[in-house]
Amino acid sequence: MHFLIIGGTGRNGSLALQEALARGHTVTALVRNTASTKLPTHSNLTLVQGTPTSQSDISKALATPRTPQVIITALAQVRVTESPFAALHPDTTPDFMAVSMRALLTAITQANLPFNPKIIVNSAQGAGTSWRSMNLPGKVLFSHGSMGTGLKDHNEVDRLVRESGLSFVLARPVMLAEGEARLVKVWPDDGKGCAWMPKITRKSVGKWLVDAAESIEWDGQSPVLSN
Repeated sequence: MHFLIIGGTGRNGSLALQEALARGHTVTALVRNTASTKLPTHSNLTLVQGTPTSQSDISKALATPRTPQVIITALAQVRVTESPFAALHPDTTPDFMAVSMRALLTAITQANLPFNPKIIVNSAQGAGTSWRSMNLPGKVLFSHGSMGTGLKDHNEVDRLVRESGLSFVLARPVMLAEGEARLVKVWPDDGKGCAWMPKITRKSVGKWLVDAAESIEWDGQSPVLSN
């Protein structure tokens, strides 16, 4: 299977990329600078220089070296520090993820591909109907500041993907943590049954994104994920 990964240099995207390669898949990664990227060299990895908001860059990635069966987008808004509470970086915009998704969907539509790829999005708990599954402190955090802006962006991505007519999976992991990959609990779209203070490791998320690519079990769904 051939993957296109957008956001493959990020903390979650890089783990999904490594997992896909470890399973013997081929991967194209759209990166801002092929000369300075920290992604490891691999015979099954092709790097295409460009930005996720550029339709022309995405169009090139869709054809290099061939059409992907699956596109994983693991983008996040860039902040001045790695803290989720930090302000947005001056070079990013409040609708960065939505703008990038519009560019991707337009590129797919105009590329005259031999088949339509499945889109897998690394979203977040709180998006869409999963809002009701968040605890009160989480709802307070995601209602204000940069985290609220990020959730609004995720919701717009959710809408765009659902209206695209493409096969999709919108993964909604709970609070992210470091650590090894562990068993992933997959909850309904609304997160019903999820624990009050759930967590999931980034490696678990990266592995599950590839699981979703290889399976049709979650197609058309937006499950909440936890350990």
